[in-house]
Amino acid sequence: MDSPASDGAVSASIPGHGSFTVTGEALTMISVFGGLLHCYQGDGGCRRQGLYFSRTEPKKPLRCLLSVPGRSGTASSDGWNRPDDKEIVVSVSRELAPKLDGAVLDFGSYNKMQRFLWLDMPAVKGPSCTCRRSVGPPAGKRSPCLDDHGLGLSDL
Repeated sequence: MDSPASDGAVSASIPGHGSFTVTGEALTMISVFGGLLHCYQGDGGCRRQGLYFSRTEPKKPLRCLLSVPGRSGTASSDGWNRPDDKEIVVSVSRELAPKLDGAVLDFGSYNKMQRFLWLDMPAVKGPSCTCRRSVGPPAGKRSPCLDDHGLGLSDL
């Protein structure tokens, strides 16, 4: 398996909160879905906090500075131009930002569904759902997994 840095991945620096990796597959799908991806947390799922993705941004998101690891160059927090001249914008919510340092954002087929997910979130202590959709303490036996709902992108 390739490391995230070898598959066209970029580093996403969150203003005031560290950085995470966006895999090449995730970048491709962000472009396919219009060039913007907002990551946030909310209620729901098998754990107390669900991890969600949207093609629209709320007011005052934290826009990430995207750059290729190991290469210097210019990029702006308002977007990043890929070689095909399509701008990519990744933003996160203020609540989720402190949890993303060292994380890896990917897109692929997980639990029989094509979707974005956090492959790794080392800054989050404690349990996460095996489907990687929720973090924190369990929400209870009757709290359905977000995969059971078939939830993909949740536009704000």
